[in-house]
Amino acid sequence: MSTIVIYKTKYGSTKQYAEWIAEELSADLKNADTVKPEDLTPYDTIIFGAGVYIGCISGIGLIQDNFEQFKGKNIILFTVGLTDPKNKGKYLELVSKNIPENMMDAIRIFHLRGALDYKKIGLGNRLMMKRMKIFEADFVDKESIRPIIEAARSPGPQKKTLKTTTIYENHRFKIETKPVHLPNGNDREYLFIQPVPAVCILPMDETSVYLIKQYRAVIDQYILEVPAGGMDQAGEEPLDCAKRELAEEARFSAKEYIPRGYVYSSPGFCTEKLWLFEARGLTPCEDFARDEDEIIEVVKIQKTDIWKMIHNGEIVDGKTLSILAKCLGET
Repeated sequence: MSTIVIYKTKYGSTKQYAEWIAEELSADLKNADTVKPEDLTPYDTIIFGAGVYIGCISGIGLIQDNFEQFKGKNIILFTVGLTDPKNKGKYLELVSKNIPENMMDAIRIFHLRGALDYKKIGLGNRLMMKRMKIFEADFVDKESIRPIIEAARSPGPQKKTLKTTTIYENHRFKIETKPVHLPNGNDREYLFIQPVPAVCILPMDETSVYLIKQYRAVIDQYILEVPAGGMDQAGEEPLDCAKRELAEEARFSAKEYIPRGYVYSSPGFCTEKLWLFEARGLTPCEDFARDEDEIIEVVKIQKTDIWKMIHNGEIVDGKTLSILAKCLGET
């Protein structure tokens, strides 16, 4: 099995580790500055070593940008910095910041401790290090390369087969359980509730907003909400859905629909994406048929009363709070 060790170094610790690893594996050794992606094609195992500087993995673009052409190879990344490998939380934060999700399952990552020699760094960095109370040290240790050597001599990580189970499905939403491989290396099964995308509309004029008072059987209450609904008609776009829902629920048409971005309703378990629109230039429209479970009354509220009502707990619907903040927060 052919192996190459590439290193990107600034102060020398990464190069030292790379030399030890290449010697142990009888591998080719190259400075990343002299390597092109096509130079790596003949190798079965690619070991990339890089220093960590101000929260960034130096030169990681060589692997990131060419990851597709390296698929099927045994790819190992080792980083070098002052962070103690035992400080898992800090290191996982570094990894998640620098390594895209699609690479996490396909590479193995190790962290080795480096050295800090004030004579090798510039005055500005030296002063910054002293202010941060980071002092000279040398943690470079040849024995710490052992796990990397073992990883290089073993097959690369196998892509996990994740089984998804559908619990329920209809034309409006799907409920599934999915095993997920997390960026921190852990595996966990999640419940996914996947409704169709939806829209929320805030109808308003110069002085007032129009909410709907709607009965919600799940919580057995009437609550104040903005008109909203799912894009459950084939090929329906957010704006088309907004026009339809405004007419059905609030009995208005509007001259102008101002996009206000989107929010996720509950991303801990639900994929629902809610597109937000502000509707202006309102005109009462004909009596559209509502769904048989929609018990709705349109309520006109002065803009000046909205924040007091939120504070008093009279408006508690999450999507409504989001669009009010988006639209009235700028007025």
